[in-house]
Amino acid sequence: MKVVIVAPYLSSRGGAARFTQELSEYLAEKKDQVVLTSLYTDRNLYQERENLKIVDFGNKNSLTQTISFWLNLNKIRKNLQIIIKDENPDLVLFMNFPATLWAQKFGKIPILCYPQDISLLYTNTYIKNLPKGKYFLWLILRQIIRVIDKNRWNNFDEVICHSKFSSNNISKIYNVKTKIILLGTRTNIFRPTKKQKQNVVLSFAAQKTQRTNFLITSIEGLLKERNDFKLWIVGSSGEHDRELKILVKNLKLSDKVKFFGKVSDEILIDLYSQSLAVIHLVKQPPFGLIVTESMACETPVIACHPGGTDETIIHNETGFLIDENDQRSLIKYIIKFLDHKDLSYEMGKKGRIRVQKFFELTLKNEEFRQLMKKWILKKTEL
Repeated sequence: MKVVIVAPYLSSRGGAARFTQELSEYLAEKKDQVVLTSLYTDRNLYQERENLKIVDFGNKNSLTQTISFWLNLNKIRKNLQIIIKDENPDLVLFMNFPATLWAQKFGKIPILCYPQDISLLYTNTYIKNLPKGKYFLWLILRQIIRVIDKNRWNNFDEVICHSKFSSNNISKIYNVKTKIILLGTRTNIFRPTKKQKQNVVLSFAAQKTQRTNFLITSIEGLLKERNDFKLWIVGSSGEHDRELKILVKNLKLSDKVKFFGKVSDEILIDLYSQSLAVIHLVKQPPFGLIVTESMACETPVIACHPGGTDETIIHNETGFLIDENDQRSLIKYIIKFLDHKDLSYEMGKKGRIRVQKFFELTLKNEEFRQLMKKWILKKTEL
């Protein structure tokens, strides 16, 4: 089969982009023809290979952070029409918002949607820290975009969600039925190393939504009770990164907090494996690959709920779930791992078994592939 996968842009290696890449590569390995298309692709991160073609229909300046992007939606849709006409695929898959804004019918070609995260449109999580002028401009613009977005969803033959939490939200907002295919993790790559666990907790700071500032202030509170630990922070996000480093300096935590910036998967796996726990403080996360990657490396996770984390973490067995602003419980569970390092090993082993059973990437990709084939067959029979 020949599939066109439409993503917003591929300029990072975050969860949504990582899944898009891994699904594309899996299909290509199965000898399916894949055209991976987006507004802009960073060719240092994403390369063409046999059966996998990459086509951009925008440029580096047409990312969603710019006003020009939102003012040129029709032009973007027309560019996509040209690509679909040229490639003549058997199926089109739209990945994540705002790619959903470009959804349209292409004759009898089946159209699937894998939205992943719609919080940009329906929560203030991503915009609350914008300058006041941009914040109010976005609030106005968002009302218009919501109308456009909702009108696009009747173009989809099927909507696939990566968690029950995400499915419930999307069904409620768009009044559509959904199918759930959980996100997968490569357990053959994300696996524990031979390095011993240290008195370290690991967190991420690629986005403000990861609330690393809340964790850092919690670490200040933890210091009142313990001094035998360190916090490692992975990821970099420009201005936010600088703000966190200033916060660490102001709180006199420089000897307790280490910033690693962007790291390779190989280094990340080492960091996962050496940590007593991974801290994941995103509010109402739709899923969170960080969680299953950590568990695959036999490291338990302390995460916020409600959210997709309720479906990945078993509280008190593979990690701990806390309310989003419950600093006391966060500190309590970190101390519990510091006092009982064997608990980290025990929970970690259970976590890896859980990921292998329910979140193995190859199984999830094949489930997706079979769904695609079903829709292609269904459309050809009409």
